[in-house]
Amino acid sequence: MYYYTPQYPNQQALVHPQQRHLNTQVNNRSDQEVITQQVVEALNEAVIGEATAIDFYERLLKAAPNDQHKKDLSHALEDEREHLKIFSDLYTVLTGNEPKYNIDKVVFRTYREGLKLAYEDELKAYESYRNSYLLTKDLRVRDTFFRAFTDEIEHGIRFGFLLSKSRG
Repeated sequence: MYYYTPQYPNQQALVHPQQRHLNTQVNNRSDQEVITQQVVEALNEAVIGEATAIDFYERLLKAAPNDQHKKDLSHALEDEREHLKIFSDLYTVLTGNEPKYNIDKVVFRTYREGLKLAYEDELKAYESYRNSYLLTKDLRVRDTFFRAFTDEIEHGIRFGFLLSKSRG
């Protein structure tokens, strides 16, 4: 499957009119600045989530019991690496700074437990990215979150299938 990788010219994020009601003015900032701050915060959370998923999936991949599991985990891992890059690039364009973050190390005792955590994480990421997609009309932001949330739901489907086929 081929995807368009968004390019990010340096311009301000636009505010989706239906999202204005979700924000209050903070320290005399306009609604657009508040929304833009929400977008920046969502991007920062996405960077942390993707970096965390990369660490997690690299370790889970080592525990995979067979080639099908390894193939699906490798596919998700490559997507997560691409997501980290595009979220980081967009964060840098919008803020002028590279994101700084620490990963949240995911702990699992068994492969099945790790796979279940990965499945649940993919569903949470899908929902988060879908909601972030709605924060703005800026196509750079929307395209980035759209790509990520469609990939995340695909990973969730794959992991759910692997989970249903694994013993335990």
